[in-house]
Amino acid sequence: LMPKEATRYLELDPWAIVERGFHPEEGEVSESLFSLGNEYMGVRGYFEEGYSGPRLVGAYFNGVFEEYDFHHPQTFKGFATRGTFMVNSVDWLHARLWIDGEQLDLAVSKFTDFERRLDLKTGVLTRSFTWRTQSGKSVRVHFERFLSMAEARLGMQRITLEAVDSPCSLTAETGLDLSLPHMDQGGKNYWTVLRKTIPLGDRRAFVGPDANPTFQGLLLGQTERSRQRVLSSFSLRASAPVAPEAAEAEKLIAGRLALELEPAKALTLEKTVVNCVEKDPAVPDEALLEQGRALLEAHRDTGWDQALAASRAYWDQVWQDLDVVIEGDPENQQGVRYCIFQLHQTYHGQDPHLNVGAKGLTGEAYWGATFWDTETYCLPFYLFNNPQAARNLLLYRYQTLPQALERAVEMDCQGACYPFVTIDGTESCGVWQHGNLEVHIGAGLAYAIRHYVRICDDRDFLYHEGIEMLLQISRYFASRGEWGPRTGQFGMWGVMGADEFHMMVHNNCYTNFMVKKCFEYTLSVLKEMQEKAPQQLAEVTEKVGLEEGEPREWQRMAE
Repeated sequence: LMPKEATRYLELDPWAIVERGFHPEEGEVSESLFSLGNEYMGVRGYFEEGYSGPRLVGAYFNGVFEEYDFHHPQTFKGFATRGTFMVNSVDWLHARLWIDGEQLDLAVSKFTDFERRLDLKTGVLTRSFTWRTQSGKSVRVHFERFLSMAEARLGMQRITLEAVDSPCSLTAETGLDLSLPHMDQGGKNYWTVLRKTIPLGDRRAFVGPDANPTFQGLLLGQTERSRQRVLSSFSLRASAPVAPEAAEAEKLIAGRLALELEPAKALTLEKTVVNCVEKDPAVPDEALLEQGRALLEAHRDTGWDQALAASRAYWDQVWQDLDVVIEGDPENQQGVRYCIFQLHQTYHGQDPHLNVGAKGLTGEAYWGATFWDTETYCLPFYLFNNPQAARNLLLYRYQTLPQALERAVEMDCQGACYPFVTIDGTESCGVWQHGNLEVHIGAGLAYAIRHYVRICDDRDFLYHEGIEMLLQISRYFASRGEWGPRTGQFGMWGVMGADEFHMMVHNNCYTNFMVKKCFEYTLSVLKEMQEKAPQQLAEVTEKVGLEEGEPREWQRMAE
């Protein structure tokens, strides 16, 4: 095992993750730790105003991916040929600030009193510091952001600036940027802009606390190969009257404003962002545009406080239901609450077409893909506090059953071979030692179905989706395993076990035991359905073409 070492630079707090004083050497780690998500989308904790030091600006949408071809030195049957990855998307937090012509960049700017705080109770990320400019001015800067848990497509950003000791000239820019590079794929940008509009005749709008209309912009982009689309639109309000101008580049739209900051008179810029995803290329652009426009109009007058109140009410209920109190151990108290927070903001059962990526929605590592970790390690969390989310995680696997059936054919097997790495249900692991040999994925799914039914007693799921998956998984293992010539026992040959290290192993203990449990549980469900759900049993056996002798053979294999 490779040792991992962590440097403690964050403060202990039972309800927050707090960084006092900037630690640039931990910058990209902090971006991950301070990430936000709401299952639909996620955003890293990067500095929205720009930063010339090491960083990864990342904004992602769950299940929105790009694809590429694997190029193996030699190709054999069963090798995956296509990879997918959750693609870096639109920087909807894009902002730039200048004081007296000097641009804010914490890699080079002088500043004091830096604090960054993620409030676990509310899901709000804040950052504040005092900027000391080269012209000798001091400006207090405060950034806030959150992703709504009440309306998954809604993101909010607020920037507050206040001159400390003397007046100064502020230029501020905020908008949408679709030019982000995907660093894990060589820094390439995978988006084509289909539509870019600022719907104002003279491209100027009066922005103020009571102004109507606000400054608005819209950006529609599409990935190169997968042809998935993201529509991002925003409206901007300011606490003082100002007339923004449009700022544009090839893949950027923004509003830019200029005004004088006076001491003791704070200026607040408030941005409401609506992000809509369409994964089906057959849906017309106009339908997506209309959806985005309607949603932005619906939230036109919502404002920060109202949107936060709705989102906070959601989190209040979460903590009422899920909180774990640990007395006398502040480190574990903070850690457990942070884990609950991250798990819930990554996935809470909103959409059965989505799943839990290995790194959640926090970055590019592990490609935003689903592994067997979901059923084995994540599902138990939801079983006891959110049964619907647990059900939807299993429904994701049912909805990708057709791809698992196709994968089994690629492997010269029968039944369903569930992928080691996936976003859309296809095998996306380019390393054959893992993608072809780690066959325990389906067994973990069968075990998860067993746990779900035992705890949630969802017979409707078991007698429909559950049993169909169990039959096809058992059929796969029956075709994948071998009978030992010396022992006469059935087992899995030429596999890689759950340690993900030793390959081409015969009779790996974990794999064999899990396959045995899969056979036994499938047989027990068949017996139960014969007594309690004969009609559903007849339907599913006809659907999968179950032959009379198959269950008997599975029984013999399990012994």
